[in-house]
Amino acid sequence: MISKLFKCAAVGAGLSLGLTLFSPVYSTSITWASAQQPQQHQISPDIPLQSYVYDYLDKLDGLGYLKDMQTGTKPYTRLQAARWVEQLSAATKEQPPLPKYVESMLHQLQVDFQQELDFLNGSKFSPSLTVKEITIKETYYDGDTLPQHRTDSTYQPLNINNDGHRLSQNLNHELSLRVEGTLNDHLVVSATPKFTYGDDTHSDTQLAAGYIKTNINNVEFQLGKKAVWWGPGNRGGLILTNNAQPQTSVTIGNVDPVTHNGLLKFLGPTNVNVIYSELEDNRQDVKSPSFFAARTDFTPSKNFTFAWSLASIVGGEGKSLSGSDYLDFLTGKNAATDDKWNSIAGFDFRWRMPQLGGIQLYGELYGEDQAMALIIPTPSKVAETLGVYIPRLSADGSWDARLEYAHTTNVWYNHSAYTDGYTYKGDIMGDAMGHDANRYYAKISHYNDNGTSLSLNLENVTQHRSDPYPQKITAAWLATKINLDTNTFLNASAGVAQIKNKGYQAGVSDKNYLVGVSLTRLF
Repeated sequence: MISKLFKCAAVGAGLSLGLTLFSPVYSTSITWASAQQPQQHQISPDIPLQSYVYDYLDKLDGLGYLKDMQTGTKPYTRLQAARWVEQLSAATKEQPPLPKYVESMLHQLQVDFQQELDFLNGSKFSPSLTVKEITIKETYYDGDTLPQHRTDSTYQPLNINNDGHRLSQNLNHELSLRVEGTLNDHLVVSATPKFTYGDDTHSDTQLAAGYIKTNINNVEFQLGKKAVWWGPGNRGGLILTNNAQPQTSVTIGNVDPVTHNGLLKFLGPTNVNVIYSELEDNRQDVKSPSFFAARTDFTPSKNFTFAWSLASIVGGEGKSLSGSDYLDFLTGKNAATDDKWNSIAGFDFRWRMPQLGGIQLYGELYGEDQAMALIIPTPSKVAETLGVYIPRLSADGSWDARLEYAHTTNVWYNHSAYTDGYTYKGDIMGDAMGHDANRYYAKISHYNDNGTSLSLNLENVTQHRSDPYPQKITAAWLATKINLDTNTFLNASAGVAQIKNKGYQAGVSDKNYLVGVSLTRLF
């Protein structure tokens, strides 16, 4: 595995990571929002993708309080979010009076990130390893898990983007505990053990996420497993989401954004991430293939960010790379003698428009085939996502809306050699809707004075559209987040999904139901 890692890192990161982080042609000047200049390149734990923090940041950003652009690479780190909280605090002081729900959301973020905010103002981190979060979750699920065509994966209506966790029939019980800490200036650890039990399955205890992180100057190295989301999509993402279980991987990236001098100055602050892992050894197609992904985010203006990304299943038993294979992989060609990789590559963007009330437009354009793969990913056989976020349906912003469309073609997520498809442990690593699919998604949300939120979600998914009887899922669900106190949240959801042509059989209909509640305590 180590030898594979260095080979892939040399090939994949040599252009993006090497030029961005190490080349003397570029500078690494960092702009800090804090009053004092803290130590540069300080690492910190990641914020889990299920955290309320992402929704709060999106909402306050949409209202115009956030100066910086959020990039499409998640998870964010705690220090990264703390700098944004500083900006939010400064901006809201300049725009009184604030809506009550904004005051509540900002106060919650300030309490949660107090240690990081103190650091940004000159304090030092005290070495610690503590319990940061406990979550108890109860879910009732009634309905079948649906098949997907052309990939070794399934689809569970009302339950996607859940780290690969499939719900059992009837009651599901879950208890998770997150322990993490900054042990010194160059060592961060995090572990999230999780216990689950379903009425029709055995109990399971697993390490849902866990990693160690260190750095050399502005280069961060992470070993372990964590959920990753690449792209601006809210309901799905074409290249990487948390629909599948987190992979145990090595991740290399920059701690702080890099700025360029000279010809590339126009690209603005730049972030790079490179991931390497090894997929399952019990796949039905090719055993133990490597998984390699690289992404570079650019922010050329204060209201626009874009990125290019590539992800590839490569090699594996009987398909080892050698010689010219690496150059072919770099330039997007097929291997000379055998099909030894399956790649997805392309671009995504997010554009916010303050002049239109803070409306944000975002999209993804990715291909299941490409040329000049890691130099400039050029998608072909494309799929796309297009979304719009409207943060002010009402004058005070207490009502907002999101609309999103996504589409894949009949070549997506499947491959002639890697016939299990773009999957990990039975789930698609990209958009859960899968192969040859369409999705229309709408969300309307309301925020109360105490920060409690309620949203109505509507979704229509058509899977394997070229089938004589495509499988169609129409779903509606309500979700709420209730702040019991500053550190305690109650989340609840209830929904129903209507299924037509179930299992791609003409006229077969069914319904799935979900009711769930979770209690989270932060420390």
